[in-house]
Amino acid sequence: MEENKKIADLPSYAKPRKEIQGAYAIGKIIKFFSFFGLKNESLNEAFSKIPDLKREIEHLSTIPDKFNNHFANLGWIAHESMNSPLMEKAVELADNGETQKAEDILSDHFTSTQINWLQHRFKVLPEFSIRFDLIKKAYEDTLEGRFYSCVPIILLVIDGVVNDISKSKGFFTENTDLTAWDSIAAHSSGLTAIRDIFNTTRKRTNTDEIFLPYRNGILHGRDLKFDNKYVTGKCWSTLFAINDWARALKEQKENPPIPETQPSLRESLRDLKKTIVEHNEWRIKHDKMLKELENWKPRAESELSLNPSDFKKFSPEKQAYDLAQNWLNKNYGKIAIQMYRIGDKEINVGAEAGKIRRELDYKILKDFKITKIKDDKPAISEVTMDITYDLNGKEMNKEIVMRMICKSPYGEIGINGQEDIAWEFINNFFYRLDF
Repeated sequence: MEENKKIADLPSYAKPRKEIQGAYAIGKIIKFFSFFGLKNESLNEAFSKIPDLKREIEHLSTIPDKFNNHFANLGWIAHESMNSPLMEKAVELADNGETQKAEDILSDHFTSTQINWLQHRFKVLPEFSIRFDLIKKAYEDTLEGRFYSCVPIILLVIDGVVNDISKSKGFFTENTDLTAWDSIAAHSSGLTAIRDIFNTTRKRTNTDEIFLPYRNGILHGRDLKFDNKYVTGKCWSTLFAINDWARALKEQKENPPIPETQPSLRESLRDLKKTIVEHNEWRIKHDKMLKELENWKPRAESELSLNPSDFKKFSPEKQAYDLAQNWLNKNYGKIAIQMYRIGDKEINVGAEAGKIRRELDYKILKDFKITKIKDDKPAISEVTMDITYDLNGKEMNKEIVMRMICKSPYGEIGINGQEDIAWEFINNFFYRLDF
């Protein structure tokens, strides 16, 4: 790959631009025939949308290069797995001088349930799947805000994965080849660029907060204040980018590039119509989601009631209250359904209920009261409870915090305040009841 080649020039980006240019030319021919009375309404309608689609494709093809220009030196790079509207929004903010705000939305994204799809992403390639238990623990720690724990784990996984792929060299080795054909993540402005930043020598102990995942400083105990959402988010983003690089290498090995064949006019028209329809559907869906995320705000204290009779059906506090009621009634099957798990694999409710029964059998809930509700992020809320329970015959009083996560009926990210969302709890307190 040429060092100065832009991401926009990669085949996967250049091809749509070439196709739309061809369609644009066909559209002019159709318009020419229309002038002489030879009309086809469906064709005219399709080609009327070409100028807008052309501008959109040209605009989108510039985003990865702009993103890397703005953010590579800050530890973020464009990659195939990155949410396109998120990347576009970050570039828009940076173009307007709001780089810190852009970093905030990137960090929030990569430390939230919006990366829940890692269950599928990291279980395909063997180099990742054998480390999935560690990845899963790092994800759970991320959602719990235990950044001091997840950052070293992700850095170790990153190095180990690249070692296995390259057969001898880790991610942080200077001469490891991190490029691949037709890959955004593996472009010379991508993984190679941030590898050099993350691998910066750190010779002195530093007690100031850092915002880049300096591998040597963190793993060698020199950078002591690394546990924040920025370092964590950049670690996750890099791990996703490495997965994209590994997939590109596999694709290149199994399906080497073949010379392009020119489609017929009929095929071009059919593919163009399909592209227009799919693009419009995608744009509407993602614009709507991005707008809802941007407009979301946590509920004000005046909107929150601690009275169970005021709890709304699709609120996190209602789900937390129902969970406590199920515990009070020893309904372990319902608790199993309410528990958050990575991925969308169907569970055996009976088996899961048995595990929960064994966990809570000697922790008998006697009374509970919700004392605080806090909306943390669009898909995460915390519900604090004072509980009284019997622990092996001894009465105990404790404050617990239930961290609740919501999702849509289709398994996508949910947004607090929407209807038809389901709230689930992260089991972060059962084991704390033993002492």
